Amino acid sequence: MTDKITLAVNHALNDVRLARARALAFNPGMGLDAKRESAWCEYGFKQELTFDDLHKLYRRGGIAHGAVNKLVANCWRTNPQVIEGEQSDESEDITSWESEINQVFTHRFWRSFAKADTRRLVGRWSGILLHIKDSRGWDQPVIKGKALQKITPVWASALTVGSRDNAGAITMWQYTESLSDGSTAQRKIHPDRVLIIGDMSDDEIGFLEPGYNACVSLEKVEGGSGESFLKNAANKQNINFDAGVDFSNLASMYGVSVDELQERYNEAARELNIGNDVLLITQGAQVTSMVNAVSDPSPTYDVNLKTFSASVDIPSRIIVGNQSGERASTEDQIYFNSRCQSRRGDLSFDVEDMVDKLIYLQIIKPVAKFSIIWDELNEQSSSDKLESAVKMSSINQTSLASGQAVFTVAEIRVAAGYEPDGIYPLTELEDDEEEDEGNA
Repeated sequence: MTDKITLAVNHALNDVRLARARALAFNPGMGLDAKRESAWCEYGFKQELTFDDLHKLYRRGGIAHGAVNKLVANCWRTNPQVIEGEQSDESEDITSWESEINQVFTHRFWRSFAKADTRRLVGRWSGILLHIKDSRGWDQPVIKGKALQKITPVWASALTVGSRDNAGAITMWQYTESLSDGSTAQRKIHPDRVLIIGDMSDDEIGFLEPGYNACVSLEKVEGGSGESFLKNAANKQNINFDAGVDFSNLASMYGVSVDELQERYNEAARELNIGNDVLLITQGAQVTSMVNAVSDPSPTYDVNLKTFSASVDIPSRIIVGNQSGERASTEDQIYFNSRCQSRRGDLSFDVEDMVDKLIYLQIIKPVAKFSIIWDELNEQSSSDKLESAVKMSSINQTSLASGQAVFTVAEIRVAAGYEPDGIYPLTELEDDEEEDEGNA
């Protein structure tokens, strides 16, 4: 009776689940399979993704965690520079304004900013708390002109809008602070002390959202293949008795009843699994191990990995660290560096917002024009530059046989990463030697 009730309940729940899947299938945010309306639900993909879903994926998913961290690590491999004037003024001497702001934009400051960038990639947006030395509470406006002590990155889940004015502007934030003892505390924070990076819009697409479904499939492949190996390692035994076996006589041999015979064989199976030299005596039975062939998960895993790689625009070799060839790995690294260099342009807007915020709070002095500059990620290393200089020198040595050098000494020094130092070109030195010979 109980089994029938269980089957009825399971059947009813399945009907409800399928009905819900069919209803949700008409939602444009659900699956793309118009023929199978409930396919999205059958795949195990969620209809809506919350911050907790994305945060859990980052914390527990190795592929997603690696994609976020490697992108942030490469983008923030070196810190940006805030300079006075246009980007073309980079080569000029450091101004007094730049020397002053360098006391604020320290290495520790940029590391905290990079952590906020990580939180933004995971949760669509994140916040930065400004610790101002004005001896006021968090819920009070900042006293302008005071120094900045430090900045603290916070997750989007820890910040909620406390209140807004009639125009919709935020007048107070509600911050959930995690304490060292595992408890939390609620704080009201004035907008002067908060900077938001990212987009808080409801229709904003997070960095991990497009590849979330692929990560769900990856988890199934990883867990399913691991479970298959575990079940095979369990070494389950199948005992096939002949049709003429008398179980009453067999049970009497072990001194147990027929109902207890199953447990005796379970004990024998456990002894077989934990022992090295164990004998199993059977009468009219054949014992075989229940082992299934485990399929190779690599093809299915690679398909989902490539789908996730496409969603985050990072080569799969970069994410998993599988370098299958020097040329392939070099090309992937060049592409990844270019992708990070392009993203640095977007990060510059966040840095500009921070500078504008600090200028508004009079922590740093205003200036007519400032710019954000980054170094080049695909710039040659020192060994690469010296190798280029060696090749240029070799070309010169070959071409001098015809009486003409291809590269000047100054060009070779620049290619090696050094200043020209005003050395004359080889062609000019040769002309001077010819003039000396003529005068002689």
